[in-house]
Amino acid sequence: MARRGAGGLVRLLVKLALIMLAMLLAAAAAVAEEATAAPASPPQNASEEVEVEQQPPQHLLPRPLVIELPSAAAARAASAGEGEGDAPADAVAAASLELEVQVDLDLVPAAPAPDASEDAAAETQQQQQLARPLVLDLPDDVPADVRCASWRLAAEANNLAPWKAVPAECVAHVRTYVTGVAYRSDLELVARESSAYARAAAPLRGDGRDAWVFDIDETLLSNLPYYADHGYGLGLFDHQKFDRWVERGEALAIRSSLKLYNEVRELGFKTFLLTGRNEVHLRVTAENLKKQGFHDWDKLVLRAAGDREKTATVYKSEKRKEMEEEGYRILGNSGDQWSDLLGSSMSARSFKLPNPMYYIP
Repeated sequence: MARRGAGGLVRLLVKLALIMLAMLLAAAAAVAEEATAAPASPPQNASEEVEVEQQPPQHLLPRPLVIELPSAAAARAASAGEGEGDAPADAVAAASLELEVQVDLDLVPAAPAPDASEDAAAETQQQQQLARPLVLDLPDDVPADVRCASWRLAAEANNLAPWKAVPAECVAHVRTYVTGVAYRSDLELVARESSAYARAAAPLRGDGRDAWVFDIDETLLSNLPYYADHGYGLGLFDHQKFDRWVERGEALAIRSSLKLYNEVRELGFKTFLLTGRNEVHLRVTAENLKKQGFHDWDKLVLRAAGDREKTATVYKSEKRKEMEEEGYRILGNSGDQWSDLLGSSMSARSFKLPNPMYYIP
């Protein structure tokens, strides 16, 4: 039984192979017959020109944008056609609104130059279309404190220079400012900014030639007790009275400036004290500074007899130039007067402390 089953399987496989072979031969014969029946295309000569049908150039500009908005009639026709079939195309087209927005890229020819009258009319029309300026109507009775705050700001910004005395109506404002928290806050802010700069510009060369210049009066030492007795800047500056005050050696340290002074020294700067005081006050000035905590400065420069007729700007510029000629680099300068900071041989960065009580040119 096993032999009969195996023999039948072999015969079946042979039959399948013969059938597949016959199918392959038939397919090959069909392909050959089709190739023989196809006409051969005539060869083309190189001299022959092939005519190419010229296609019309496509329009390069954007096509019009057509927006079809159905009208109410079209909406009614559409609703009616829901039960009766589709509405006729003509009815829908008639009931629709076509909006064509065409983008025209053609250049517009230049208009002829208008005459003078047309220019004037066009300018008038343009002016009428411009935004009107904002007009602020300030009341005539601006409070005195507001006016005095504006005066103090102008004085600090050096917009009043030169000025000789505090206006009488602003004495109370100045007194409130210099004896209150606002003045201390302003001083501390200047000291903080100075400290930040000093840390960033700390001497890196190690040659001991980077310097910081400090003024003394209203910069390191405060003479507020003297000005409290003399109208907070109301009267003209009296050199003789102030010299008598200096000889008392009772000026007080400005705490934020003392902190800055010590930090600058610790960072490695040379500290030069440059004041407009006369050199006859050298001893008492040095004692007053030490008494208030200022020590170990590198230079203490006061006005000599030959400097007394010079303005503060000229005098201090000359002294800074001498420092530079000695090889020092002035990286910082602190003072309450613009004459402490401006002029020639200026520092890389200057810091103005507030002082609305007096102005020194």
